Amino acid sequence: MGNLRLIRGNKILQGLIFAFLAFNLVIRFGTIFRYPPYNGVIAGLVGGVILACLFVTLFPGHLRYLLFIFGFSFFLFGFGAIDIQSRIFELIVTLVATTLFVSNNRAERTRDQRSEVRGPGKSNWVENAQRKYSATGQAAMLNRPLALFIVCYVVLSLFSLLLLPVKQIFRDFSLFGFSDFFFYVFISPPEGFYYPVSAIIRLILFGVLAFQISGSAGRHENYRYLFSGVFSGALLCALIGLLDFCGIISLKWYRFGITTTPGVLHSTFGNRGWFGEFILVSVPFVLIGFMSKIKAIWWRLILYSSLVICEIALLLAGGRSGWVSYPAILFVCWLFFCFTKEGRMESFHFRWKELIKVAVSVPITIVISLIIVFYVFIPLSDQLKWSGKSTGVHEGGSATKAYLLNKAEELIEPSGRVKAWTQGLDVGKESPLLGLGFESFCWHAYILSGRPNSFYTLYKENKHPEVLQTPHNIFFSLFVSGGVVGLYMWLVMVLYAVVILTADLIKEKRLLNTPVFICIISFHIFGIFQSMQYIPMIWSMIFLCLGYAMTIDERVLSDRLRRITNVLTKTSVVLLCIGIFFYMSNVESRHLAQKYDLKMYALEQDQNQFAGFYQPSQRWRYGDYRWSGERGAIYVPENGGQEVEGGRPRLVALEFHCMTPGTEDDPVVVTVSHEGRVLDRIVFKGMGGETQSAQQKANGKKLRGESIVRRYDIPDVPGKEERLLMKVSRTWIPHNHLGNFDRRELGVGVKIL
Repeated sequence: MGNLRLIRGNKILQGLIFAFLAFNLVIRFGTIFRYPPYNGVIAGLVGGVILACLFVTLFPGHLRYLLFIFGFSFFLFGFGAIDIQSRIFELIVTLVATTLFVSNNRAERTRDQRSEVRGPGKSNWVENAQRKYSATGQAAMLNRPLALFIVCYVVLSLFSLLLLPVKQIFRDFSLFGFSDFFFYVFISPPEGFYYPVSAIIRLILFGVLAFQISGSAGRHENYRYLFSGVFSGALLCALIGLLDFCGIISLKWYRFGITTTPGVLHSTFGNRGWFGEFILVSVPFVLIGFMSKIKAIWWRLILYSSLVICEIALLLAGGRSGWVSYPAILFVCWLFFCFTKEGRMESFHFRWKELIKVAVSVPITIVISLIIVFYVFIPLSDQLKWSGKSTGVHEGGSATKAYLLNKAEELIEPSGRVKAWTQGLDVGKESPLLGLGFESFCWHAYILSGRPNSFYTLYKENKHPEVLQTPHNIFFSLFVSGGVVGLYMWLVMVLYAVVILTADLIKEKRLLNTPVFICIISFHIFGIFQSMQYIPMIWSMIFLCLGYAMTIDERVLSDRLRRITNVLTKTSVVLLCIGIFFYMSNVESRHLAQKYDLKMYALEQDQNQFAGFYQPSQRWRYGDYRWSGERGAIYVPENGGQEVEGGRPRLVALEFHCMTPGTEDDPVVVTVSHEGRVLDRIVFKGMGGETQSAQQKANGKKLRGESIVRRYDIPDVPGKEERLLMKVSRTWIPHNHLGNFDRRELGVGVKIL
């Protein structure tokens, strides 16, 4: 009976995975084609991926080639979570994960049919079921402790969303509609409470992808092709970045006009630091090339040259984090070269000859890179600039040298990063045990920075004057998200993966473990200086590495380590249960609201009076209004917050503001109703004066704004929540008229007077 329950549980889990992937396909296809100038390109790219996935579904023997191409494409998606490039990446991840899911389930059914034809006895059938169905529901047996660690962390993060304004989220969903709601969720900046919602969907998606690859047939070979593709793409990214820096080509068009640091290499990335992150976590996979059957000198020269090319690109990117981290990666790579021979692991006994070789190789590689930077690339780019043939980002050798020297000096005094880390630490102190909710740092920081007695404000002199979007440190991000418990779960998960990779490398001599091990380490070294979660493509890399570690049999560990692991898994489950109970008892962060004597835990205390309205944003602001979508609701407090004789009626005064272009020819009509009865029809005919926000001034564009004030008397029913429903005849998209990044569909602005 226990085995039958296990199999039923597996079927339920498979159904949940299928539902999650189907949900992702629907919401992502429904929100991706909202960029008219690029819809054709997006359709072509996504269409090509769909055809490739269908081909692999029919011919699963070619799966490894799909994964190679998938990994190779990573360098195209080095942008923030709300940028269109990252959302295309997440759609591609969904398609690949769905393909793997279908292929794995087809393989399971095929094995079942073959087993039935052979007609095994009952005991053999039970043994097959036990071997085939693990706790994670995969056809291939996975490393159960690591799978459990990952599941615990994901579930803890999921339940932490209860700390967000969940009632407000459901209200908005009912008014925005399915497609518009999730489009807004995906483009919501970090200071809003919808950013954590998209982040948790992303977290689960990357976890599902890792589980599906680890459960596929030939999984080690699949990971080898995937990681080889990642490094190949990174090398191409570095090469075209150097061409862009020198001015031979221009990649400005691909960055969609994102402001970049002048004279610094960015390649296809929106930020030089993000480029450094990607190169750093991808370089270890060069070792796969040294494991190949190609032993020719030319092949090794190409591989050695690729290390130099990546280092040159890192130097020109001006990222201090990359400068600090890359020598450590080079050191481990040179160790690998010394202690492997012809695709097998040699003895780990250190000899003076090997130590001297490694000690000399790393600085020689760095010196060669510096010579090429200052005596080849900078002079070449200067020559192209002076000849008028430069089209890239280079602005002269003197500017680049000055920038690099300035960054080198900041290595000694990293005060900027310390101030960012302090923001993360002081925000996390508000709930140090179980955190404040997954990826919610910026939302909390804005609220707490306005409370005079919060940890953030008490030590404000140690921070940046403005609230940052991230604390620029993966560990502080994890601390804010899940507190000490969440940080513990993450560290236990990662350390277990490192231990299992090392043990398997020593015992089984599986060389692919080495670059995966280095990637995990380099990810966290760079994470000291950056919040790695901010770039979805880079964030996915750690889950792919953990997924590979899940393919290693837990029995490679000694009995003592397995006993310790058993204690750690039980501790994680207990902490997960405690965390779930805490989040359920602290819905909508009510403890913080009580602590700071707030009506509700939010930046604006009238937030719960609006539904179907966009959150106030520092990035997108058009006057002091809350902006609606096509439909909205305004919840009226009892007596409008004022003492009225007799207690009735409820009074509310509203100011409506319309900035929709073309109202002179096509007026905007706002219909206001209550309990199904139309109270008012407000017509905007473009008769107001011109208004101009700071963002519009920067773009040199104006829109005609018109404001109308209305007062409504609403019958009061004691204990009943009264609301005004509002419908706008047509919406407008600021990006189409102002040239900014705001692609929301806005109705009208509303202010409660």
